[in-house]
Amino acid sequence: MNMEFTHQPNYFFFAHRLVQFLEGYLRKHPETDTEFNLQSIEHDVFGDDRASSSVNLEGILNIADEYQVHTERGVLPLIRSYMIQAEKHVLKIQFHPESVRGLSLGELSRYPNVH
Repeated sequence: MNMEFTHQPNYFFFAHRLVQFLEGYLRKHPETDTEFNLQSIEHDVFGDDRASSSVNLEGILNIADEYQVHTERGVLPLIRSYMIQAEKHVLKIQFHPESVRGLSLGELSRYPNVH
């Protein structure tokens, strides 16, 4: 059986969209431990692209967790850790407290080094 895929995921694009969403969220809710409903992320961040909130999510998060924020302690990753609980449709993210503070002071996240 030969199947051709018509959709190729753009992991970097969706990782950037996710980080932009997280920055906006953290500016309004400066919390270090957060849970997101995967259906909300699918709609709000990925434009109803179901694959991005399911099978491609791990790859997207692997890129997103490389984004960094300038802090008083230097440049630190925005995301400390994450856990996908697919059976509960939940994404749990733990952020570096210093990075959250940096965002609240107006710092922007830095793109990951992709070299």
